[in-house]
Amino acid sequence: MTDENFRKVIEGLPPSAKLVFKVLEYGGLLTQKEIAEESYLPPRTIRYALGRLKDEGFLQERFYFKDARQSLYGLQNIPEISIGDNRMNERSDLHANVIRVSKPEYEMTVA
Repeated sequence: MTDENFRKVIEGLPPSAKLVFKVLEYGGLLTQKEIAEESYLPPRTIRYALGRLKDEGFLQERFYFKDARQSLYGLQNIPEISIGDNRMNERSDLHANVIRVSKPEYEMTVA
């Protein structure tokens, strides 16, 4: 996905999906409950936003080993915007260069 297409898709999403996108961008892999704590959105709105992000191909869903009843959600297929890109300053609210820290207790590597 090109940077321009990415911007158009994000701009077309409802505000709740944009907020959940930003929460996942800054928070990494989170459960629905953790997204609710960060965004102050009701659970039904979060489920709707996650569905919209999944439909657009931005959402990855992983098995949560601590509680099999829940899933972990994160972002995928997000184009990297170079720092020299002058359009980044115009719309920095869409995508910021963020250091993503994964939570090791949520992931398990299989050898």
